[in-house]
Amino acid sequence: MKIDALLDSNVLIAMLVEAHEHHGPSLDLLVSENATQFAIAAHSYAEAYSTLTRRGERAPFQLTPQEAWAALESVRAVTALVGLTAPQTFETTRSYAQSGGIGARLYDRLIGEAAAAHGIARIVTWNVGHMRSLFPDLSVETPREFGKGPVAAPAGQ
Repeated sequence: MKIDALLDSNVLIAMLVEAHEHHGPSLDLLVSENATQFAIAAHSYAEAYSTLTRRGERAPFQLTPQEAWAALESVRAVTALVGLTAPQTFETTRSYAQSGGIGARLYDRLIGEAAAAHGIARIVTWNVGHMRSLFPDLSVETPREFGKGPVAAPAGQ
């Protein structure tokens, strides 16, 4: 099966929450009539679940565990599941730390490494700047950009 693009966890979250500012264009990726095959990195489901069920004043969504899991399962049913092996995850984290990486951008690094490990040349994200800076050799675009069709290969390819 040829996978056309890997979806970032922020796209996954946006497609599942109607109140999210990017809900429409994110959901359109899955409901378009194009025969596009998307993948999602396994750890992105954990990241999305955590975000969707978070509690407190600064928690934007606050879905119940049942609501969040049902929503995530609905996306899993129509996308490919990819991931890194345990050694690949460890090596990516080590490399990130050794390069001075800090904080949550590690999750972006893991997503990009999963795309590269599975030969997926395109990442769809709402966080284009971070992802492009980590993976200049991959095509990184927003859901709106992806909907316009294939993009030119990044410089140097």
